[in-house]
Amino acid sequence: MAVYEFPFQTGKIALDYDKCQGCRSYACVKACSLFGRNLFRIQDGKSVLVSAPEEAKRLCIECLACEFYCREFGNKGLGITLDMFGLSEYRRKTRQRQPKRGE
Repeated sequence: MAVYEFPFQTGKIALDYDKCQGCRSYACVKACSLFGRNLFRIQDGKSVLVSAPEEAKRLCIECLACEFYCREFGNKGLGITLDMFGLSEYRRKTRQRQPKRGE
């Protein structure tokens, strides 16, 4: 499986090129050009970043339209993972506050 990943401010985008194969809508590219900062282009039949990943991380406005459009109009090859900032700390604190069984 060929996966192309790059980070943005609060998560990462992963393009699964096996799923993208045969896609002719390039929905992720279109969505980014309509709602985002036009970070993707089509190269050799694949969606790739226009600039270096560090630059894309800075420019991405995190609209998430690329994933939505890919799922609705493309081959479902683009996925976004969002970090849950503070979740570990929250869980640690709530575990400390819970009364022990039998108390």
